[in-house]
Amino acid sequence: MNEQVKMNREEILAALKTIIVENLEHSIPEDAGEDAKTLDDLNIDSIMMLQLIVYLEETFNVNVPDEEVDPAYFETLGSLVTFVEQLLDAKV
Repeated sequence: MNEQVKMNREEILAALKTIIVENLEHSIPEDAGEDAKTLDDLNIDSIMMLQLIVYLEETFNVNVPDEEVDPAYFETLGSLVTFVEQLLDAKV
């Protein structure tokens, strides 16, 4: 039985924060929530976003198609969580 365990939003958010802190070596406030703006609040620039996409693919074992990379997905941590959920749902 190879059933995938569905991650909830909190788990995805925690994983995203870990990626940003550990893989991108970028500090973010521990209390940063889904409404935290990636550029304004967290100072994550476009280069870091490209790196983040690679880490998302590795961490969540998903494929991010180039044509689906809408900048709106990267506005806040919450929009990133939603994006990851969509990728995970598409994978099932």
